[in-house]
Amino acid sequence: MTKRITLPPLGEHDDDWLTILAWLYGRSRASQAAALISVGVAEQKAEVATMLEYMAHKRGVTVDELVKSILGGTIDDDRDDSIDED
Repeated sequence: MTKRITLPPLGEHDDDWLTILAWLYGRSRASQAAALISVGVAEQKAEVATMLEYMAHKRGVTVDELVKSILGGTIDDDRDDSIDED
């Protein structure tokens, strides 16, 4: 079963457009937001697959092992994407 996610508030402009899109498609704002996220995920699948291949190779594991680790929440996240300002 998928888990419900909580999103931070949208900016005023995006919030207005979400409301308009939901009305045009006859959906709730939550359903319209979910649909937009699904489209965005689908559009990025090829790029994400390439990124997963790179990261799996870098870590010395298979893509399947990396995906299982990410989805299971057991990945050792040692990426250098944060800056220590101490």
